[in-house]
Amino acid sequence: IYDRYVTIGSDGPRHQLRIYWQNASEWAEANLQDSGKWKVRIDDQAIIPAELYDEDEEHYQQWYRNRYPEMQQVIDNRDYIRPSWMGSLNMAVPWDNQFHFAHCVLALRRYWKAKETGKHVCGRDIDYLHIHHCLSSLEERAFIDGPRQIEDPSTVMYWQTKV
Repeated sequence: IYDRYVTIGSDGPRHQLRIYWQNASEWAEANLQDSGKWKVRIDDQAIIPAELYDEDEEHYQQWYRNRYPEMQQVIDNRDYIRPSWMGSLNMAVPWDNQFHFAHCVLALRRYWKAKETGKHVCGRDIDYLHIHHCLSSLEERAFIDGPRQIEDPSTVMYWQTKV
């Protein structure tokens, strides 16, 4: 099953193939994972061409590898393309609320980068609904109810009026 995305104004793939246990073997046989041709992004489980994986992406993926070693284990074992694993309860990998929060920040960074350069890595990186979802999730964390918490009385903002 392919997901198609509106990618007008950006150079890159317009669709992504969803890999399930039913089609994992076929895809893996046609796209060898030990060839160095592919990289896996932990935060969105996207397999991307290695030539599109840059230093910025490596920086954020290293954070994910350090914080979520169980997810890195999925990659190291190549479970992400193993039908027997994908069709089992083992595919439920531990995470926390910070995972999704960080993913949304990273998704906005990818969106911004794609808009600035005119090139995207995955169609979902510039997908309106995905970015809208991430902005909504970030708003929930940023605009919380209740009075502010004063942690340090010397913490101030210097007002600068602008026209």
